[in-house]
Amino acid sequence: MTRWGRLLAAGAGVVAARYVLREVRTAPVAPALERTNFRGRTVTLAGGPALAVGAATAGALGAHR
Repeated sequence: MTRWGRLLAAGAGVVAARYVLREVRTAPVAPALERTNFRGRTVTLAGGPALAVGAATAGALGAHR
């Protein structure tokens, strides 16, 4: 795969991850994904699914035939 091909695969993974993160954070179940960390700050678990989709997208597009 060329350098441009790898770059496009990575870019597609980023776009997919951002889309999933936005959709999960605005879904009706989003408050159920919020937790409080040890410093008392609210954090969300929505990044996990976004990371998985982004990595899978980039990996699938970057796979050699």
